[in-house]
Amino acid sequence: MTPYVVEYVLAHLRLLEAVGRLGSFSAAAAELGVTQPNVSRQIGQIERVIGHALFTRGHRGVVLTEAGRLLFDAATESTGRIRNCLGEIAATAAGRRQIAVVTDYGFGATWLMERLSDFERLCPDVEVQIVTTRNLSETASGDFRPDVSILFEPGPIREDDTVFQRKMLFQEEVYPVCGQAYLDHHGPFDSLEEIRKAHLLHLKGDGTLWLNWENWFRDMGPDITQMRSGRLNVFRSFSHFPLLMQSACQNEGVALGWRPLIDKALETGQLVKLWSRPVKSENGYVLTLHRRTGKEASAFYTWVIAQAEGSRVVQ
Repeated sequence: MTPYVVEYVLAHLRLLEAVGRLGSFSAAAAELGVTQPNVSRQIGQIERVIGHALFTRGHRGVVLTEAGRLLFDAATESTGRIRNCLGEIAATAAGRRQIAVVTDYGFGATWLMERLSDFERLCPDVEVQIVTTRNLSETASGDFRPDVSILFEPGPIREDDTVFQRKMLFQEEVYPVCGQAYLDHHGPFDSLEEIRKAHLLHLKGDGTLWLNWENWFRDMGPDITQMRSGRLNVFRSFSHFPLLMQSACQNEGVALGWRPLIDKALETGQLVKLWSRPVKSENGYVLTLHRRTGKEASAFYTWVIAQAEGSRVVQ
């Protein structure tokens, strides 16, 4: 395409993004503060300039064509990046910069938060925004774009051209754990059958990614035939790991605990391991630097790696 066509389209990115996002000339006009005929006329002019229809008109609004979808995606990314840059400029002018960190609630509550003050001491002018989710796609709406994420993902790590750096922080390593009082009252648990009959506390995960009790017993191996002699005694189920750990610490049953999330509770004696051999897999917590947004995000990425190296010495 000629430079004129490119410049013309660039001058109308905001209009294209608004119509594509809202699916209506009228709604876009109201948002942009212009008239509906003006929006319709400008969109028609853009289509004539580039030689392709961008929207299919209908009684209930407009729908993006294939060409329109390509251009809308580019416009959305561009306007989002501009907003992020303006936010960074404003934060810099105010003397503070902000980085957005996405992680799941369990990792954030039991590992990241107790260490975050160390990063704030090293980088006092950086504001860390913590967003919790189990799946990055749940946050991929609007203009939000994470700088760094720490999420439980399937391993091994795959190459991804859309991110800047990735590193496996902790591979999955799981132990059955409970409170000391529960062990004293209901134990000892010297066999898999004895653990199977305990009050089992269950974490609801995403599909088959997170290890569950059935997986754990299967991976233990030796007593698999015996394990099929009866149903597992699942006592309670939880959707968040901290609630699961709280229940175990309150001596309400036996839970599966992931390192390093259980390290602090083991160190303080709130929890004890019932089985010395862990179940391991290639899955685990993956640290991702999503884009080169500045030295602050890179500093946080490097800091997390250093903290993880320190965590691995805890057994």
